[in-house]
Amino acid sequence: MSVAEAARPALPSSTIRSYAMIGIVLYAFGLVLNEIGNGLAQLWLVPYADTISALGFVIAIYTASLAGLGTRLTVLIGLIYGIGIFYVSEPDATYVASGLKISSYNTTHFVGLGLIGFTMILLIALAFYLTRAKSSHRTLPKQDPGSTS
Repeated sequence: MSVAEAARPALPSSTIRSYAMIGIVLYAFGLVLNEIGNGLAQLWLVPYADTISALGFVIAIYTASLAGLGTRLTVLIGLIYGIGIFYVSEPDATYVASGLKISSYNTTHFVGLGLIGFTMILLIALAFYLTRAKSSHRTLPKQDPGSTS
């Protein structure tokens, strides 16, 4: 760590938590748009919805890293998210060819959505956990028994 990085003040917990909430709201908004686009056959809407959801994930992972999330856990969460994206976005023939088909197309899609949702909730929970208010169990400073103050 350089001297400039050490001298830079840390963001307050409320700011980091606000970033986390922005990430989860963007993800949820993208998910709703995706379901609307798929349900009403408005397929032009789906790429925008996926982009908004991915932006929400990026903001959530950035927030967790600002809060102090380690590299190994970040990579593990990214792998789980990537597997979820594979199950959500790839066509059924890809699952069959790769040998990773779970059941029907709908079940595979829901497993992917579950993995993505799990990673988002985990990232936000970790960001909130790592920025919690730490209670200090300090003892009062010892005072000289002969002093009057």
